[in-house]
Amino acid sequence: MENKWMLRSVFVLFVCLTRNLTSGSRNESIEVDNRVTLLCTSRKIIWSEMIYVIWKISSKEKNCRIAVAVNDTDFDTCQDGKIIISAGGNYSLIIPHFSIKDEGNYTCDVSYRAGGYVETIHVSAWAGPKMTGWLEAKGGHTFAVCEVQSFPAASIHWETPWNFSLPETLSSRDARGVFTVMSRLQLPQNASHKNLTCVATDSHAKWSEAQLNKLKFKGNSVKWHFILLGVCATCSIVTLLTGLYIMREKVGQLSVFKKICCSSQISQPPKEEKTPQPRDTEEVEPYASYVQRINSIYNSSADLCNA
Repeated sequence: MENKWMLRSVFVLFVCLTRNLTSGSRNESIEVDNRVTLLCTSRKIIWSEMIYVIWKISSKEKNCRIAVAVNDTDFDTCQDGKIIISAGGNYSLIIPHFSIKDEGNYTCDVSYRAGGYVETIHVSAWAGPKMTGWLEAKGGHTFAVCEVQSFPAASIHWETPWNFSLPETLSSRDARGVFTVMSRLQLPQNASHKNLTCVATDSHAKWSEAQLNKLKFKGNSVKWHFILLGVCATCSIVTLLTGLYIMREKVGQLSVFKKICCSSQISQPPKEEKTPQPRDTEEVEPYASYVQRINSIYNSSADLCNA
């Protein structure tokens, strides 16, 4: 293994000493959170003429190398997603998600049969600006607040039609390295905020000047998305309750209908037949009974007289 590395080092040294070397450098400013392609050289080199390509990276986070070679295995000591791609004779370095930590010097060392080329790229990062602003009422005074997220940190100043005291400025930095600068300006009594403008600038000139006006009180903004959500929820509940009520009414009507229609089909228990009771003779033949009684009385009276 040691012999292999020694032979490789001797070969690379021999190539470096004997090739016709060309060098150069340039600066590139890149916005964070983007996919970046760093071009090694504008000269197109076909693979059959290529010997090796080495990207030497010296960033804020670490120093590492990525290389490809015709007669040797590729190697990558960065292990962070950066890769070398070959397209049309160009051997570029791809940074999939550029961050502030990737700032630094990137050196591309290309060796081919006709010579060699070394290009050093000084890469810097920038972000923003993202501006927000609002008004605050505190202790009987009105304050204008302007907040800017950017990299490098922004410089904030106010444009007003009146004289004002120095604003309060606070600065912080998030995990990505992006700065948040906030400026609070106290407005004079009875001063109108309509002509008030917040201006953010970058001392490094990586991004252009940005302005923000038409500030409003933070608590007075109408949250239309919340209102719309409430209206939709109310309509859904009303529709659901109406549907349930209609279904209940229909089920009730169906139950009454079933009772009316099916009551005639329900078998009634047989009625008990009463045995006819013999009626009294007087109830059946009242006149004949009367005559019979009269005759009986008459005959009794006649018998008493004859005696």
